[in-house]
Amino acid sequence: MLLVVLSIGAIAVAGCGDDDGGAASGDCLDGTSGEVTIVAENIAWDADCIDAVADEDLVISIDNQDDGILHNLHLRDAPGEPTTELEKGPIVQTLEVNLPEGDYEYICDIHPNMLGTLRVAPATQTGP
Repeated sequence: MLLVVLSIGAIAVAGCGDDDGGAASGDCLDGTSGEVTIVAENIAWDADCIDAVADEDLVISIDNQDDGILHNLHLRDAPGEPTTELEKGPIVQTLEVNLPEGDYEYICDIHPNMLGTLRVAPATQTGP
């Protein structure tokens, strides 16, 4: 009986999500210019990390392409826990932040598989 229950559970888990399990593509977005767009599609982010510069303004555009699906972007371990509202797609929202150096987790509050890291590093100096 236990084997049957485990088999049914495995089939149920295999049937959830999309082909890539809802995970992001693995690409890191470059927000060092002060602007970046992250896309939510098929209940997944298009990137699992964003690079940004410490102590500089960053505008994150959240492009929710999932028709009728609620998404938001929440920096839950950043100072002040900046977040956008949960809204049904398709919609584009923006979140403006200015953060100190560090790594900050971003997540969609109702889809915990939509998870990534905002990597905020000091500006690199060029020249002598």
